[in-house]
Amino acid sequence: MEESDRDLMGRMARGDREALSPLMRRHYQRLYRIAQSYLRNPDEALDVVQETFVKAYLNAGRWNPISDIGPWLTRIAVNQAIDLYRRGRRRTKRETPLDDFEHRAELAATDRPTPDGRLRGREIGERIGAALRLLPEGQRAIFVLRHYEELSLPEIASTLSLPLGTVKSSLHRAVARLRERLEDLR
Repeated sequence: MEESDRDLMGRMARGDREALSPLMRRHYQRLYRIAQSYLRNPDEALDVVQETFVKAYLNAGRWNPISDIGPWLTRIAVNQAIDLYRRGRRRTKRETPLDDFEHRAELAATDRPTPDGRLRGREIGERIGAALRLLPEGQRAIFVLRHYEELSLPEIASTLSLPLGTVKSSLHRAVARLRERLEDLR
């Protein structure tokens, strides 16, 4: 029988490095998607995920055993992504839209992807990415967790240690700002 996340965290708190691998296998993809959605750079997203697990290992002794591991790791990853973004290391020559977002934009532009449809989808993806980057960090984190990771509002509040009302109002503001910036795409 496979060990639970709580058991693995207990082992890590006692200094057992072997407990980190199964925890990483379980949570890596989700944390990568969150970091990639936030930063829109695969290399930086990998850095965030790696740093998240390093911090989780180093702080395993501080983890509250009654808390769920997923939200705790997500909060670390979001904070890491915000810190990386703040440090200004995110300077790419070209904006890279998320594959999933680009794919949805292409499908919205046309049922059958033509060269023009793919170009339009890429342009829409780039515009959405640029609009997301203009959101304040907290709003962007909430928007990404809600619309990319499809977390419920209470899950987001728990993950980010915010009151539910703050999450709701921040999400509302983020959506309003995105609509305003993307008005001409309608």
